[in-house]
Amino acid sequence: MNIKTLAGFCMFSFSIISCSKEEVSINSQLKVSDATVVTRNDMLGNWDLSGMVSDTAVDLNDDETYSKNLLDETDCFNTMSITFNDDGTFISNNAQMTFEAGTSKNQFSCLSDRMDNGNWEVRNDSLILTLDINSSTYTHKKHINLETNKFSFDVTKIESNQYVSDPGNTQASPIRILELEYTKS
Repeated sequence: MNIKTLAGFCMFSFSIISCSKEEVSINSQLKVSDATVVTRNDMLGNWDLSGMVSDTAVDLNDDETYSKNLLDETDCFNTMSITFNDDGTFISNNAQMTFEAGTSKNQFSCLSDRMDNGNWEVRNDSLILTLDINSSTYTHKKHINLETNKFSFDVTKIESNQYVSDPGNTQASPIRILELEYTKS
């Protein structure tokens, strides 16, 4: 997957009744979305990208160390964020990359960030985003995994291909699913 553009688009079940006090403290990362309904108010505010985890480890920076968290492989994504406004609009800062660098045309380089905006809503624990990218309107419905001050959702290769073209045989081509995690700032 060519990760040229990623718009700000990310299940763990747990039963407290069957756990002892010791088990509850060990599993203190109980997701709010597993315990209650995710509401619009839960999402309001500014969120910064804190994780971008792929289904396979990659070595984007050619340091011979592979990682599933792409934030360990490049700083291209460090400025990614999304702000959900009370009026139902959002604005997101999205990283852009190209895989046309290097002699083999499979090395990446960071491009300038792109700002996207559109409308958002929460329905049945899903985040629904409608936005325009390159004169095309996209609507995405993403199941939200919500923890205290964090949320995440998955982006599949099929969804990513709507925005970017993977030339194939790049360092990121094996990625099929990314989990994007945002932390409230």
